[in-house]
Amino acid sequence: MTQNNIDLNNEEKIVLYSIGALGSKPLKSKVKIQKLLYLFSNVFPDFGELLAYEPHLLGPYSEIVDNVLEDLMTLGLIRKAENSYALTIRGQEFFDSIKPKKDIIDVMNDFKEFLHDLPDYEILTFIYVFYPNFISESAKWDELKPNRIKVAVSLLKKEKISFSKASELAQMNPVDFERYLISNNIRWRHE
Repeated sequence: MTQNNIDLNNEEKIVLYSIGALGSKPLKSKVKIQKLLYLFSNVFPDFGELLAYEPHLLGPYSEIVDNVLEDLMTLGLIRKAENSYALTIRGQEFFDSIKPKKDIIDVMNDFKEFLHDLPDYEILTFIYVFYPNFISESAKWDELKPNRIKVAVSLLKKEKISFSKASELAQMNPVDFERYLISNNIRWRHE
């Protein structure tokens, strides 16, 4: 047993890590939690199997993650305010006591840093372009697809992705993408 007689399973721990990562900065939508854990599970495939992601209306989706979020709120470890998820005081104490492995929390921090301040439409565009296996059930891709160049430019300017990743996201070859940036007077930090 761990703190306060709560014994979390691996699914519960990984969802708790996602909320506690990056200094417990709240995650401002369920889309961010789902996509953060999906990206994380690509680095740690055992967690991908555990969370069982499948194509859904908004890209990769795990019903397990949704159920675990509810369980953690019931246990008083996570609170939801409007559409934002954060650790409670008890949740923070619990997070601090379980001490996730450094490589797990480092990767979680990196993905949370990448996602936490992006609007959901930029996250979904990124996910659909780089993980096209999850487009089949999408309710948004047809709406998002025409704006992928705009999203690529936005992520490049925010220094969230490299120039080469941005050209992939825009679905343009690097030379054409650079011409597009120059012709539209868009400045970016060169690699």
